Order: sequence, then structure tokens, then C-alpha cells
Amino acid sequence: MVQKSSLKKVIVIVGPTGVGKTKLSINLAKKYNSEIINCDQSQMRKLLNIGTAKITNEEMDGVKHHLIDFLEPISEYSIKDFQDDARQLIDHMETIPFIVGGSGLYIDAVITDYDLTNQKRDNDLEQQFKDLSNEELYNKLYDLNQDAALKTHPNNRKRVLRYLEIVLEKGSIENKPNEPYYNALIIFLNKDRDILYDNINKRCETMFNEGWIDEVKNLKELGYNIDLIKEIGYKEISDFLDGLLSYNEMIDKIKQETRRYAKRQITWFKNKMNCVEVNNDENAYDYIVNIIDKFLKNAEL
Repeated sequence: MVQKSSLKKVIVIVGPTGVGKTKLSINLAKKYNSEIINCDQSQMRKLLNIGTAKITNEEMDGVKHHLIDFLEPISEYSIKDFQDDARQLIDHMETIPFIVGGSGLYIDAVITDYDLTNQKRDNDLEQQFKDLSNEELYNKLYDLNQDAALKTHPNNRKRVLRYLEIVLEKGSIENKPNEPYYNALIIFLNKDRDILYDNINKRCETMFNEGWIDEVKNLKELGYNIDLIKEIGYKEISDFLDGLLSYNEMIDKIKQETRRYAKRQITWFKNKMNCVEVNNDENAYDYIVNIIDKFLKNAEL
């Protein structure tokens, strides 16, 4: 058993899409004179700006951000790649690192000894489900075994297939907790479900007002296959541009998928991470500062 007290400290800010992680994390990083390691996989990709609510240079307000806006829209970048890159940053950072994002598995891969070794999977199973999208394949696993689904990400198709193989064969997978790799304080920002969903719906509308459709048009004109872009909304907008969806159908589908994604994120953080849950209201900043100060002083939270 690893003693967390002997490990390097990191502060993790997680929460579902639309909860307000960006603004709060910047204020916290400024207070502690720190830097932010982005752990939102969507914001790692270039040209996906409006649809991912990617932070702007102005919003950064002088706080240095890492692992953001550095990948091509459809380039390969594995969880193992992120694990290696994030740990290298953490290990060389002189101030307390802040890891911020909503991609729970990516965070878990960094702060625990999460096993990312490649395992052989059943090629017949891969062939059987070849016509299913990543989302459809993940939902199949989720329906069969929620615990197994929560151990991976919908876009990690190899691991989803591997877990499907195990679940179909054995009915479950081993649910052994991972050992800590860092001494992590995990702050889980949340909101009342109705308020969060209302925020998500309004943010979707704002994205369209800011030119999300033109962003997708530009990607198509540059020759990108939009079907290979897994971030929510891009395929729906492409289908609208191709006449496959009406404008209202597109909007409703994007809002629905975003709300479902937020629900999955909340389930992950509540069940798979040892978090301090904080309602992101007007008192959240002061409350979190108090928690961080105690954490840095090794006091009881």
C-alpha cells in the first residue's frame, strides 16, 4: 500500500461540462501562483474551438496552460500519451500543479497507477461490432455492465471492446481500486441537475451564435472527415449541412447528447473518484481555498 503522504501533491478540479470549471480554476491557479494542466480531451485539439468551449488567451488571464490546442482534429493521442505528458509536466513543475478538466479516465490515468498495458482482444468481437460507432459500442457496454463502462472512455474503442469481451465471457470485470501515483486533492464541482442542464442548453445556443456552424464548414472545406471527430456536435452539424437533419433536430440532438455526457461525467466522479464535492455557487471559491490550504498544511479536510 502506497502512503499518499510521501507522494507529490496535486490539485485536481473536475466536474461535468457546463459547470464552470474554467473561471474558478483560473482564479485558484492565480491565487497559488500555479499553472494548469488541461485534462479535457476535446480542448487538446486545434480548430475545435467553439464546439469545445475552448478557453481563450484572454480568459487564461496570464495563467499558463499546458496540453491545450496542440493536436490535429483527428490525430491519434492515447490515454497513455496523456499519462506520460501530464506526469512529465507535474514532475517538473515547481509550484503546486492544477489538473483541470472533465475527462475522468484521463485524470485517473495520471493520478493513479492505472494499468494501460495493451491486452489482446477478440478479433471476432471487433468484426461483430464494426458497424457501431464509439458511442453506440460504449452504450452497449454500459447497458451490460455499468461498472465496466465507467472504467473507460467512450472513445477508447480498444478498451471498450476488451471490456465487452470480458463482460460477455465472465459477466463482470475485476473492480480493484488503483493505487495513488500522486497525493491528489480532487475537487468535484457540481450544480443542481436542473440548473446544470439549463446551463448546457444555453451554452449550446451561445455556441451557435458565436459561429459553430461556420467552424464545422471550415473543417469540411479543409478536407477533414467530420465522422472522425468524436466531440459532441460536430457530426450533427455536418449532417445538418448535408441536409440529413433539420436545424431544430440538430440543436435538440446536440443538447440531448451533451446532457447525457454530463450525466455520465457526474456518475464517474461520484462513483470512481475520492472527491470533495462542492456546489459551484457564489461561496465555492472561498470554500475551496479553505480546503486547499488545509490540504497543503496536511490538516484534516
